[in-house]
Amino acid sequence: MNQKEVISGKQFFTLIYVFSIGSAVLVVPTVLLAVARNTAWVCAIIGTGSGLLFAGLLLGLIKKYPQSTLIDIAKKSCGKYVGGTISVLYLLVMLLEGSFLLRDISNFMTTQIVPETYSSWIHILIMIAVMYAAYLGIEVVGRTSEIFLPWVLVPFVLLIILNIPQMKIEHMLPLFYLKADEIYIGSLYFLSNPFLELILILMVTPHVQKYEHVKKGLLYGVVASGFTIIIVTLSCILVLGANIASMYLYPTYLLGKMISIGQTIQHIEVLVAIIWMLSIFFKITIVFYALRKGLGQLLNLNNTNFLNYPIGLILSAAAYYIIPNTTYFGYFVQNYWPYYLFILSVLIPCIFLVIGIFKRRSVTTQ
Repeated sequence: MNQKEVISGKQFFTLIYVFSIGSAVLVVPTVLLAVARNTAWVCAIIGTGSGLLFAGLLLGLIKKYPQSTLIDIAKKSCGKYVGGTISVLYLLVMLLEGSFLLRDISNFMTTQIVPETYSSWIHILIMIAVMYAAYLGIEVVGRTSEIFLPWVLVPFVLLIILNIPQMKIEHMLPLFYLKADEIYIGSLYFLSNPFLELILILMVTPHVQKYEHVKKGLLYGVVASGFTIIIVTLSCILVLGANIASMYLYPTYLLGKMISIGQTIQHIEVLVAIIWMLSIFFKITIVFYALRKGLGQLLNLNNTNFLNYPIGLILSAAAYYIIPNTTYFGYFVQNYWPYYLFILSVLIPCIFLVIGIFKRRSVTTQ
């Protein structure tokens, strides 16, 4: 760890918040509405509660392995070779996550804003900004996220307030028509995106000096981001109706188009674009930083800045080639990705914790 890079508690909270709402604020309501319709908000609440439980697991890992990254934890608990193999799996998750986020951006831009632009060019432009941010360091990224947090919160508040006149409570009916399979699928998806992805934040926590700052930042960040997505999901139902909202790829973006106050304030969907582009930029930057740092730790490299360019090229190409189309991408992320994340973010960390407890007991008994 570079001792010169230090993140404050407030900056860590901001990173957790923008990381969690990154792709989720635009993508998650789509899946929840398609799966659970009127009860999508229930899935969001259950998912947020489950996210707090997962945050507790992460805090247990951080307390058991202080000032250790995810790669360090894998090596310390499982040894050099087994831990190294598990570390490779986590690096592959980071690579896939980065390519998924890039694909999310290009899909949104090419379908909603610049339909005649090639997605590969969007990948390259985003990666140039991400590589420069990662080059400056995680401390600069943390301070920048703190500066831009109002640019995320203010448009979000305006989006909700300006849509209040068009909200209809009858769109919520039937209010508690719950189906176990729908609630399960929706809640699991919401847990995986964004909360299970927070396993990657362990690559950043060593830069936060105090455990209390990590604890508060993580818990408050999960609650704040979960509350944000719950409000967005509820707004989609109240304004559009669950049946209509589930037909659109980006119902949150449609909320901006629905705003109409007199003849002066209309179609300000740019609010959603601002929220989403800023938050997902920071999320990609954190994933990129985690991938670069993890690869450097696995290979015992002292300086990892030279990895920016090759990793950026790989992510740009992967986002374009490994995902053939939007339908395939949506099916994979909804039906397979949550289970992969559950294994790598819950089951394996639980093994790390158990091994750490047994090692500590064996040392104390000796």
